[in-house]
Amino acid sequence: MRIRVKICGFTQEDGLMAAIEAGVDAVGFVFDPSPRQLSLKRAAVLRALIPLDVDTVAVMGRPSLATVLACQAAISPSWIQLMADGLPAVSGASGLRLIPAFEDSSDLLERVDAYCATQTDERPLILADGPRAGSGMVGDWHRVAGRRAKNRLILAGGLTPENVGEAIAKVRPYAVDVSSGVERIRGQKDPARIRAFLSAVRTAEAQLGDER
Repeated sequence: MRIRVKICGFTQEDGLMAAIEAGVDAVGFVFDPSPRQLSLKRAAVLRALIPLDVDTVAVMGRPSLATVLACQAAISPSWIQLMADGLPAVSGASGLRLIPAFEDSSDLLERVDAYCATQTDERPLILADGPRAGSGMVGDWHRVAGRRAKNRLILAGGLTPENVGEAIAKVRPYAVDVSSGVERIRGQKDPARIRAFLSAVRTAEAQLGDER
């Protein structure tokens, strides 16, 4: 079982290159107000450093369709990540690859089921975040563990090199997503913590393989 790794919130070249060299599968650029927010011009500079085998994700919260199309034109991201309740605003666009993000709460599974009912994929891709996106808060892993049979589940929210192995063991997600957990200060990635995170994921992945 291979666990994919997505790291979001890059603002500087050193962190981005460390993630690529460590074997990350996807990198995210944040365009919402945040210590990690990028302009399209700055994102284009960083985008040029990303090899073809690494996906680029534009993290946009609840954007307008015009904002999404401007981003598409500027950096051609592989995916647009947005909050699930922001999907109607971009529903008129064709050809967009979307990652709907769901903040954790007691009605999470009901909201995910309602979304999945509108999809034709056998296992729709979703991102399960903590209770407040971008806060570094951990969600309820037990709540989302059952989704792996129904969804390609990206697990986010408060993951770190220290706890990602436990998260993988409990949830067995399709992918894990980290931002603040690999930072030295808010908005600046720490290459050493990036490497530690990837190493922890691969160790947990190997342990899952041993259990099968």
